[in-house]
Amino acid sequence: MLKKIILIVFCLNFLQGCGFTPMYSTNNQFKINIEKIDFSGDWELNNFIEDSLKRYKTNEGIKYTLKINTIYTKNIATKDSAGNTDTYQINIDTNINVTTTDLNKNFFFKEKYTMENFSDELSQKNYERSNKINIANSIINKLMMQMSFLK
Repeated sequence: MLKKIILIVFCLNFLQGCGFTPMYSTNNQFKINIEKIDFSGDWELNNFIEDSLKRYKTNEGIKYTLKINTIYTKNIATKDSAGNTDTYQINIDTNINVTTTDLNKNFFFKEKYTMENFSDELSQKNYERSNKINIANSIINKLMMQMSFLK
């Protein structure tokens, strides 16, 4: 028992002094100057992506132009013996073209998940909407990580 306590205290002291920081802790410090954004595709997902981009916007630095194309598909994955839908396969494909005066780079993000069919349509819409918000945040986080390597 005493060995475990000593080991835990040692590990905590070691991690405190080694300069450990979480991987995404500096992500919010990354600011970009977005001059123009063109959207096409799923309008609801595009609105969530635009909301996620707002926390990174500033008027300093290199001006970026973004062209974002989202494709949202909802297909039936499985049915029960009566022919009613049990689960859906949701695919979200996002193509983001980032342009500056010296750079033209394309990023492609593909997200996929399986969603069960709800008996209540309102609950299903709310669940689908919350997943779109989470995926939009995930796409923007991945984009910011990729753009941080461009500098």
